[in-house]
Amino acid sequence: MNIARRPLAAAFLTLACTPLFAQSIRDGLSNTLVVSEKLAVPAPKLNADPGNPEAPPASGVTNLSTRGSLTGNVTQTLRGENAAEQSVSVAGVEGKTRANNAELNGGIGANVTQTNNNASSITQRVGAGSLVDSTVSSARTNGEITGPGITQTNNGASSGAGANVQSVEVGSINSTQARSVNARGSLSGEVIQFRGTPGAGTQSLNVGAVNNVEGGGSVSANGTVSGSVSQIANRQVEQRIDVGSVNGGSPAEARTNGTVLGSVSQRADGGGGASVQTVSVGSANNSSGNIQTDATTAGTISQLQGAGTNIEQRIKVGSVDGSRTQAITEVVNSGDIIQTTNGASNAVQDVSIGSAENTGAVVTTRAEVTGAIGQFAGNSSNTRQSINLGSVRNADGGTANTNVTVTGNVLQNAINANGGDQRVLVGGVEGKR
Repeated sequence: MNIARRPLAAAFLTLACTPLFAQSIRDGLSNTLVVSEKLAVPAPKLNADPGNPEAPPASGVTNLSTRGSLTGNVTQTLRGENAAEQSVSVAGVEGKTRANNAELNGGIGANVTQTNNNASSITQRVGAGSLVDSTVSSARTNGEITGPGITQTNNGASSGAGANVQSVEVGSINSTQARSVNARGSLSGEVIQFRGTPGAGTQSLNVGAVNNVEGGGSVSANGTVSGSVSQIANRQVEQRIDVGSVNGGSPAEARTNGTVLGSVSQRADGGGGASVQTVSVGSANNSSGNIQTDATTAGTISQLQGAGTNIEQRIKVGSVDGSRTQAITEVVNSGDIIQTTNGASNAVQDVSIGSAENTGAVVTTRAEVTGAIGQFAGNSSNTRQSINLGSVRNADGGTANTNVTVTGNVLQNAINANGGDQRVLVGGVEGKR
């Protein structure tokens, strides 16, 4: 769906962009996080036993270094009943591995195709230079997908909730105990995840993302997507795309850097139960430490859902959710953002660009938005549409400074809706409701 870029009508919000502010956004001179001694939290020792922070590391590898490159095509095909698994990992580490220091470097420069035609439930996973479910003192990952792309197809039988999983990990760090992590991922190829299976399941893409890392130290997430990404599913599903973002965990300090230059799309045909679509670019979600975000988007990001109950569509670009000490956001958004649903009940459409939410921190936001933003809901009931641009929501204490320029069109449209809310907040501050 295209959003016409006509001169803004009175219904659209506009702010003039000064040359000084535009320059500060691009040269990053104001993007400096200063942490006082009072706010700084020393990194704890490696916690082999989460109940005993002084416990020594358990037995494992002293230092771990991997390097791998895949340039030959890989094809995996399954035809059969019952549960199954398809996995391709290049220079990855997983399965409760323990090490003092880990450094991973993995690249895929070829076609990787995974296909399931009848299994009742299946896990399809492709990873390049990623660390999963391990305990380390420090970790540095570097993953890259430059080839024609990754295709995961699941046409299996109906199955129980969460039984079908499709995941692509590029230089990401997930579910790991560590006190210092640095994740870096780059995707210039194409990723397609398709689920024809009528049962519930998940589709996920992590590029230079850090998810659920405990340890209390420093976290750095860096991700770039310049290729195209498509997630397509039949009926209820959870679709997640994280690029250079930090989700969960308890870091003392987190830095994010996310860039999307290619097109990113999520589609769920709806029907049945709840469906959730989330895209997070250079954001920090449910993390309570000192946060600094840096995000740039130039490609189109779109989410489409059909009929269903308890529908969620959320897009976050360089935003912070949950910081309790200090948060700085820095965002340039020039790509269009589109959310569409039809025939849904209890639907939430939320766009947050360079914003801070649920925070008691000292907050500084900077955002330049030139792309168009559209939210559309047809024949839906109880639809809540929210757009937050460089704003501070659910603030509880702290100091807030906002600086936002919006020149792109903003449109919220609910047709034949049975109740709902439409809200746009630009550079504003809103206390707890």
